Amino acid sequence: MRVLLSAYACEPGKGSEPEVGWQRALHMAELAGEVWVLTRSNNQAVIESDPLSSAPDLHFLYYDLPPWVLLLKKQAWFYPLYFILWQWGAYRLAARRHRITPFDRVYHVTFASMQYGSFMGRLGVPFIVGPIAGGERAPLRLRRSMPCRGKVTELLRDLGIIFQRYSPLTRPAFAAAEHIYVATADSLRLVPAKWRHKTSVHLAIATMSHTAHCDERRLPDLPRFIFAGRLLHWKGVHFAIRALAEARKTIPDVTLTLIGCGPEEQWLREVAAKYAVADAVVFAGYLPRWMLVDTLNSYTAFVYPSLHDSGGFAVLESLQEGTPVVCLDLGGPGIIVTSSCGIIIPTADADEAQIVTRIANAMISLGTLSAAELKHLSMGALARNNELSWASLTNHIAAR
Repeated sequence: MRVLLSAYACEPGKGSEPEVGWQRALHMAELAGEVWVLTRSNNQAVIESDPLSSAPDLHFLYYDLPPWVLLLKKQAWFYPLYFILWQWGAYRLAARRHRITPFDRVYHVTFASMQYGSFMGRLGVPFIVGPIAGGERAPLRLRRSMPCRGKVTELLRDLGIIFQRYSPLTRPAFAAAEHIYVATADSLRLVPAKWRHKTSVHLAIATMSHTAHCDERRLPDLPRFIFAGRLLHWKGVHFAIRALAEARKTIPDVTLTLIGCGPEEQWLREVAAKYAVADAVVFAGYLPRWMLVDTLNSYTAFVYPSLHDSGGFAVLESLQEGTPVVCLDLGGPGIIVTSSCGIIIPTADADEAQIVTRIANAMISLGTLSAAELKHLSMGALARNNELSWASLTNHIAAR
């Protein structure tokens, strides 16, 4: 069987969407007789420098728009049009290749968002979309302490979700699809009701299960928690900081380290000062991915109270290192984490104060566990990591 993957984002070692494209390509090559991956020309050097790209049944098609269009891409107003034009040009390249060496099936892999549509359904072969994401919304009752710009951004996101469902770009793709995968149940709202009969839920991200190891964790002498990700209003870091203040009433030495940068760093510093925990919150800045992964298992647990993450690579990386996770029952993290590997905070009908208290209680619970109990959770994290492999994800989607 000859398969085409449409993967705008596809690069090894980059994480996020480029990692999705890359891993789906590698694992599909193990299942299908011949795999072609259509991606950006900008990705060519990185892809071809990786020895895995030279697998005999794996081929890459590279496409980019003319240089003057790429220059316009730097202008925010042109961004949506750029992606639409790329999708159309990629389809035309795929159609030319299809006439030479016909494809038996085509998958839209990345971007995981479908707001710019896909024209690959026009090839006339079975077309599988996703898993796509972006339908997750921050609960209204958990937006109250966000900065004003954050509240406006969330409102615009809500409107974008509604628009995407009725967009003339997405509807033809959904109509042409043989099957549609969405990353979370919340993202079902992106698919119009008439096509939900051919839609199912499956995570869009996965783990390198064979890299999970069972080394002894370097447990800290004092409870230490870590967050990693961009410092954005919807990542819920302000809840973690407030929870730290509550937890310190019971465990005075508990600390929280924030790995990452972002536009809300100053606001979060102000939150830490307001709740008198500035001395216990470490703003560590950006760390390369390999350094972050190497340090994860020296913390008590990973705290990730994101309000609408579709996936959460940082959560998977924590599990890979045997580090328990505290997260909300929202989006991808709420699916990834189970009671065997962490603590999931219920959000139904809870206000911000209740969420903060529940996170604080989770910190206290994990911070007072014995070494044997923490090791049990660590083993659960490794086991969960191995359940969520790229091989399993690709097998599931390829079975359609």
